[in-house]
Amino acid sequence: MSGDIVKVKFKEGDDVAYKNNLYQPMTVQEIVYRKTEVPYKAKEDGSGFETKPASKLVGLICTWFDKDGKFHKELFHSRVLVPWSIAEQGAMAVHNYLNAI
Repeated sequence: MSGDIVKVKFKEGDDVAYKNNLYQPMTVQEIVYRKTEVPYKAKEDGSGFETKPASKLVGLICTWFDKDGKFHKELFHSRVLVPWSIAEQGAMAVHNYLNAI
């Protein structure tokens, strides 16, 4: 990764839950980034901006098996996921966790 550092509160292999389905544990399989160019200062000739490379977080690919044993794989934004240890504590703990970040 070059350019700006992207902070992600999860890492591959973490157990998580979707904030609207706290009973389904999922595992973070992959953190997906997109390379981009971001402006950081105006060009001296006034014709635009100089850019530098950066990585933008796209989301986290999570996998899980449903109650019927069917395998699922989906991309989630990190803001809608909570650590499984928090999800196990219930909706109020999830609410407090999401409002604290």
